[in-house]
Amino acid sequence: MTIRTLSKKSAPCLPLFCRLGAAVLTVLPLSAASPLVIAEVKRDKPVDFAKDVYPLLKRSCLACHNTTKAKAGLNLESPQTILKGGDTGPAAAAGKGMESLLLRSAAHIEEAAMPPPGNKVNAPDLTPEELGLLKLWIDQGLKGGALSENVAEWRPFPTHRPPVAAVAFSASGRIAAAARGNQIHLTEVATGISLGHLVDPELAKLELYQKTSAADRDAVMSLAFGGDDLLASGGFRTVRLWRRAPFAGLGMALELPAAAVSFAATSGVAAAGDEKGVIRLWNPTEEKPVIRECRQHNTPVKALAISPDSKFFVSAALGRKVVVWSVASGQPVFQADAPDEVTALCFLKNGTELASSSADGLLRIYPFSREIPSALPPVLREWKVAAQPAQTLIAPDPAGTQILWINQEPSLRLTDSADGKLLADTTLENPAQLAIGHAGRRQQAHQRQSDARKARLTAASETVKKENENLLSTHQGQEKTRADWQRKLALAQSAAASWRASSDDKARKESAGKTATEAATAERAFADARTNAELAVRLTGLAMQNQAAAEGAAAAAGTALAENTSTLEALKKALTPLPALRSMTLLDGGKTALVALEGGHLQWHSVASGEFLDSAEGTASGPGPTLLAPASSGVLAARSDNKVTALPSRRPFNMERLIGNTDDPAILSNRVISLSFSSDARLLASGGGVPSRSGEAKIWNTADGSAVLALADPHSDTINAIAFSPDDSLLATAGSDRWARVFQVSDGKKTASFEGHSGQVLGITWRSDGLALATGGADKTLRYWDLLDSKQTRSVTSFGKEVSAVAWLGTGDIVASGGGDSNVRLNEEVLPGAKGFCFTVASDPSGKLLAAGGEDGILRIWQTGIKKLLREVP
Repeated sequence: MTIRTLSKKSAPCLPLFCRLGAAVLTVLPLSAASPLVIAEVKRDKPVDFAKDVYPLLKRSCLACHNTTKAKAGLNLESPQTILKGGDTGPAAAAGKGMESLLLRSAAHIEEAAMPPPGNKVNAPDLTPEELGLLKLWIDQGLKGGALSENVAEWRPFPTHRPPVAAVAFSASGRIAAAARGNQIHLTEVATGISLGHLVDPELAKLELYQKTSAADRDAVMSLAFGGDDLLASGGFRTVRLWRRAPFAGLGMALELPAAAVSFAATSGVAAAGDEKGVIRLWNPTEEKPVIRECRQHNTPVKALAISPDSKFFVSAALGRKVVVWSVASGQPVFQADAPDEVTALCFLKNGTELASSSADGLLRIYPFSREIPSALPPVLREWKVAAQPAQTLIAPDPAGTQILWINQEPSLRLTDSADGKLLADTTLENPAQLAIGHAGRRQQAHQRQSDARKARLTAASETVKKENENLLSTHQGQEKTRADWQRKLALAQSAAASWRASSDDKARKESAGKTATEAATAERAFADARTNAELAVRLTGLAMQNQAAAEGAAAAAGTALAENTSTLEALKKALTPLPALRSMTLLDGGKTALVALEGGHLQWHSVASGEFLDSAEGTASGPGPTLLAPASSGVLAARSDNKVTALPSRRPFNMERLIGNTDDPAILSNRVISLSFSSDARLLASGGGVPSRSGEAKIWNTADGSAVLALADPHSDTINAIAFSPDDSLLATAGSDRWARVFQVSDGKKTASFEGHSGQVLGITWRSDGLALATGGADKTLRYWDLLDSKQTRSVTSFGKEVSAVAWLGTGDIVASGGGDSNVRLNEEVLPGAKGFCFTVASDPSGKLLAAGGEDGILRIWQTGIKKLLREVP
């Protein structure tokens, strides 16, 4: 056996220990018999806790002395907790290494050697050099702070498709965001069009991310939308805020000598006609284009169309005059009078046919070829399509088998170019309906809350009634037992006096004893009755307090309901039809229609459904009527202020603000696992923490990124989900410590704790009225909780594996969930199409859409009403 000693001075003891033998060694504490050698360590640089000391403690000490499990009250995770110490005082004192309990225990000088011999985690003793390093660190003043394991070494993400770790819907449900690895992809739900990846411009400057669309350095674990134009993403110790930019022109706007009243463009040619009959040509792809003027008309040019090969363009002016022009020369090559005034033109079938709309409501198809005829060719086909003439004609397919057209009415009409049959008449969604829908859902939620509050008031009033009846009954019982006790007491006193007068009378003695016993029993009965009466008084008072609180809550709910009902009615009364349509162009391969309305407003709509997608007004569209034409990089808008502006097809999301720092755990300690916006997007809550150590929940001001509130010790393990209540007054959290909790947003005070899950709580969601929660857990259960009674109301146990994410849909009672059993469910009904482990689910505010993502990296979106898989986004 080898005996290690503290120093040379202890060497003379060695023979003594050897002579004592094994029997004595089994009796004496090993630590007292075998102190460890502390080597003398010299360093040019100061010893740092994070880089030098923490790894040693993590290996040999932290299993028993950490935030979650602090034996003897001692936590060794930071210099601050070491200085604080445990039950026996500070573990170390700056400048006093040999006197510090931490070193003496680690060197086995103290009887309580650390780590203990035969410990369950097989933690090894520190080596002499490590002990010397620990001593030197204490002697130098316990310097350093950040943990070495939190110093990130960034590496590129794998090239294969990562899982979808987080999904989110914008407030309108028009955009779905999905996080895969360190990338965030946006999808327009109605059209399925990709809106691209978000890119942090600062990361794009780094060599590691120059070939990727990096939104974060680490995997993005959480997403949340605040309205339609603000998105938050959570990574390692950071939260990024992304804001959708306003529409702005791409480059310098071209200014024309006169405002355009007709407009057309292809990839290399743009043409604008004015009120005086002048047509101007230019190449829109040139930075400083040369404008050519074409003069043949002397009345306003009402319609223009450019052939697909950009060789010819056709113009129609007030007074039925139609002219065919050569683009190359800018000279007319043919002119004739149309049967009626032409209001719109477009080419079909690769330029072999020309479609025209006339003031008489007819749609006419003419042949067109490079062999210019001497007279107007005969009409191939014609139909009466509407009472109002078309404002714009577009061939949505290259074959030209269909014509998409608009007049002033808010509809997209699709006509078969072969027989004139109306194939579709799609009404454009009025964006004002979105506000009405939102107000309607709020009104339904407040109605539900008002009903619940009224029911609770009714129950509270009934309780008061019962308690008052019980109080009266117990008071009457008390008085009855008092009278009985006093009567029996008088009898007992009389019997006792009679016995005292004749102490030898056995009968009187027995009578006195009996009446005394009866009096004592009556006294105890009176005492019990008095206790019951006092309890009845307290219960009645408590019931009256609850009734008063219920009255106040019911009144507040009624007021909120009335206000929301009034708001809803006001919005309905203020609803006006869409302004008249003036122009239209197609984007995204014909999936999106960009329409210009009277007054200069631009709106994006889905061609298939008419759903409103986005809008622009002001500087992007101009002060008055705007004419539209496609461009290589988006769209050209000819405005009433004589300017022609190139606009992007969509508004991008740009990086606005970074909260936190990957190198500073004081702001955010670890990965941000969950995010939630308040309803007005002014506040953002983040949830995370250090696994098995602590949960972290913080609230931020989105305007400037400042911290508003940090919850004090919300959980003893990581927070996996966080959510503002519908009225923003409460914050719900789900923790790996198996608890779900609710806190006040105003001061962080805990108002409810829900215990029931036997595993980590992985997801949490509010019912629309804010009176109920649903949670999903690693214990394969979905649980429902009542906020008013702070109790569990239901548990669903039909899941095969963990329930990793939950979302309450709309204003009803359907909860969506996803988890490890490869299913996505609405309540207990499985939706079609889900595959693999589901990590995340999200619903739009209306509850009509549900998104889910998981291990296969596919974003799936369902229409919940018909339980149909709408689309899969790889």
